[in-house]
Amino acid sequence: MDTSWNLLDPAVMGDETTMHALFRQLREQDPVCRVEHPDFEPFWAITRHDDIKRISQNNAEFLNNPRTVLIQQEFERALLEKFGTRNGLETLIHMDDPKHRKLRNVTRDWFKPGPVGKLRGDIETIARQYVDKMEAMGTECDFVRDIALLFPLRVIMSIIGVAPDEEAMMLKLTQELFGGQDPTQSRGGDVDDGMGVLMDFFAYFTAVVEDRKKNPTGDLASVLANALVDGEPMEQLDQISYFIITATAGHDTTSATISGGMKALLEHPEQLAKLRDNPDLAPQAAREMIRWVSPVRHMMRTTTEEITLRGKTLKAGDSLCLWYPSANRDSEAIDDPDRFDIERDNRNQLAFGYGGHMCLGQHLAILEVEVFFRELLPRLAHIEMSAEPEWVQAIFVGGLKSMPVRYAFYRQ
Repeated sequence: MDTSWNLLDPAVMGDETTMHALFRQLREQDPVCRVEHPDFEPFWAITRHDDIKRISQNNAEFLNNPRTVLIQQEFERALLEKFGTRNGLETLIHMDDPKHRKLRNVTRDWFKPGPVGKLRGDIETIARQYVDKMEAMGTECDFVRDIALLFPLRVIMSIIGVAPDEEAMMLKLTQELFGGQDPTQSRGGDVDDGMGVLMDFFAYFTAVVEDRKKNPTGDLASVLANALVDGEPMEQLDQISYFIITATAGHDTTSATISGGMKALLEHPEQLAKLRDNPDLAPQAAREMIRWVSPVRHMMRTTTEEITLRGKTLKAGDSLCLWYPSANRDSEAIDDPDRFDIERDNRNQLAFGYGGHMCLGQHLAILEVEVFFRELLPRLAHIEMSAEPEWVQAIFVGGLKSMPVRYAFYRQ
């Protein structure tokens, strides 16, 4: 079997060891690799940092549509029939300019460093609640399921305006969407199951839009529900898709970073001690955790003209898959990339993407990770893994599924 097919194997791509071994092989042997698999439309796998950066900053030459993420052909056909696009959703990550720029502007001011910084107090309060919960659980918990999944969920849901008693439902839907290939998170293995997840999201957020149009508040849901684009109300499909990407990516990737960051600290105790002793390193540590985990595994682009890349000829209309975890471990761009270093200068990492589609919520994600570890580490006397961690089996957005830990808090 062609080893490049492993890029499409959720078990391989879900585990950090097997994933990075595959990326290392591709970077060294075939950094622009043609992948042809019977269940997927063909694509080129791009694994070098500089190639991914170049493609990402040239949005006119490399389009986000019509393929944005890797989806099996059967599901792509079903989405095309139902929604008129191969992606089904048309969120910011699926759009090209000028529409992308116009819709990004709807919430851009919400996610700038200044407005995000004003949320620090609220985020600190939520972080304290979950660290308190961890302490109250005694000496053992599943750090992922009990803490890391729930803290960013509460943050983004409070920003959007989702009621706390509906958070469990949103978490389940998110896991079914991003973990659709995972045997314990997937709703089911056929097209109807995947379509059902999307339709549940649509039903929920359609009701939210209708409510906020009648009863606007100061939350982000009200901004989206009443947004104008070119002087006209935003189209319903665009609104619902906007809600879905904000509500899902707004917590799942941050949860993966906190979980994977904690695992990295446990495996590098000198870094844990350094961060505990120097809490002002927390913003740098957060960025290193994001590079280290790179929870968004890939995004896709489509060429508009024929190009040559590392000796390979790519034709107009070809699909390219940009693999961000590979970019962030590329020694041609990142110094000693397999070393976890919370003092690293991470301006060159690509976990948030690059160019016009750089993650809108990056400042919020960094702040959440920073605040959480500022709250947790000074209160911990000891922490260690008490069982082997488990990974979500996924090729699009990945991270830890479970990580049991044993710990002790300082006595108050």
